[in-house]
Amino acid sequence: MQEKRGFFSTWFGFSGWRVMSAKAQIFTQILYRVIFLFGLACLIVGYGYITGSEPGGLPLAAMIVAWYLLFQAMINFIFVEGSR
Repeated sequence: MQEKRGFFSTWFGFSGWRVMSAKAQIFTQILYRVIFLFGLACLIVGYGYITGSEPGGLPLAAMIVAWYLLFQAMINFIFVEGSR
Protein backbone atom coordinates (compact mmCIF):
# COMPACT_ATOMS: atom_id res chain seq x y z
CA MET A 1 0.00 0.00 0.00
CA GLN A 2 1.33 3.42 -0.95
CA GLU A 3 1.62 6.17 1.61
CA LYS A 4 -0.04 9.52 0.96
CA ARG A 5 2.60 12.10 0.14
CA GLY A 6 2.32 15.86 0.44
CA PHE A 7 2.63 18.41 -2.36
CA PHE A 8 6.34 19.09 -1.86
CA SER A 9 7.21 15.41 -1.60
CA THR A 10 5.20 14.58 -4.72
CA TRP A 11 6.80 17.29 -6.85
CA PHE A 12 10.36 17.32 -5.53
CA GLY A 13 10.86 14.10 -3.54
CA PHE A 14 12.59 10.94 -4.65
CA SER A 15 11.35 7.76 -3.01
CA GLY A 16 13.28 5.29 -5.14
CA TRP A 17 16.46 5.31 -3.03
CA ARG A 18 15.18 2.57 -0.72
CA VAL A 19 15.09 -0.03 -3.49
CA MET A 20 18.46 0.81 -5.08
CA SER A 21 21.75 -0.85 -4.22
CA ALA A 22 24.62 1.26 -2.89
CA LYS A 23 26.45 1.02 -6.23
CA ALA A 24 23.35 2.16 -8.13
CA GLN A 25 22.82 5.04 -5.69
CA ILE A 26 26.38 6.30 -6.22
CA PHE A 27 26.15 6.04 -10.01
CA THR A 28 22.75 7.73 -10.03
CA GLN A 29 23.99 10.59 -7.84
CA ILE A 30 26.97 11.19 -10.12
CA LEU A 31 24.77 11.06 -13.23
CA TYR A 32 22.18 13.45 -11.72
CA ARG A 33 24.88 15.94 -10.72
CA VAL A 34 26.53 15.89 -14.15
CA ILE A 35 23.19 16.39 -15.90
CA PHE A 36 22.23 19.14 -13.44
CA LEU A 37 25.50 21.02 -13.99
CA PHE A 38 25.25 20.63 -17.78
CA GLY A 39 21.72 22.04 -17.75
CA LEU A 40 22.74 24.91 -15.49
CA ALA A 41 25.70 25.70 -17.74
CA CYS A 42 23.39 25.76 -20.78
CA LEU A 43 21.04 28.09 -18.93
CA ILE A 44 23.86 30.48 -17.99
CA VAL A 45 25.34 30.45 -21.52
CA GLY A 46 21.87 31.01 -22.99
CA TYR A 47 21.29 33.96 -20.67
CA GLY A 48 24.63 35.46 -21.67
CA TYR A 49 23.93 34.91 -25.35
CA ILE A 50 20.48 36.50 -25.19
CA THR A 51 21.34 39.48 -22.99
CA GLY A 52 24.94 39.97 -24.09
CA SER A 53 26.19 40.06 -20.50
CA GLU A 54 27.19 37.61 -17.82
CA PRO A 55 24.64 36.94 -15.09
CA GLY A 56 25.63 37.94 -11.61
CA GLY A 57 24.03 38.34 -8.24
CA LEU A 58 20.26 38.04 -8.23
CA PRO A 59 19.80 36.76 -11.83
CA LEU A 60 22.34 33.99 -11.21
CA ALA A 61 20.78 33.03 -7.89
CA ALA A 62 17.31 33.01 -9.47
CA MET A 63 18.54 30.79 -12.32
CA ILE A 64 20.12 28.33 -9.91
CA VAL A 65 16.99 28.07 -7.73
CA ALA A 66 14.60 27.85 -10.70
CA TRP A 67 16.74 25.24 -12.49
CA TYR A 68 17.07 23.18 -9.29
CA LEU A 69 13.30 23.07 -8.75
CA LEU A 70 12.60 22.34 -12.42
CA PHE A 71 15.30 19.66 -12.54
CA GLN A 72 14.00 17.94 -9.40
CA ALA A 73 10.44 17.97 -10.73
CA MET A 74 11.57 16.55 -14.11
CA ILE A 75 13.59 13.78 -12.49
CA ASN A 76 10.76 12.90 -10.14
CA PHE A 77 7.97 12.83 -12.72
CA ILE A 78 9.87 11.34 -15.65
CA PHE A 79 12.01 8.70 -14.00
CA VAL A 80 10.26 7.97 -10.70
CA GLU A 81 6.53 8.62 -10.98
CA GLY A 82 6.44 7.79 -14.69
CA SER A 83 7.80 4.31 -14.13
CA ARG A 84 4.99 3.25 -11.80
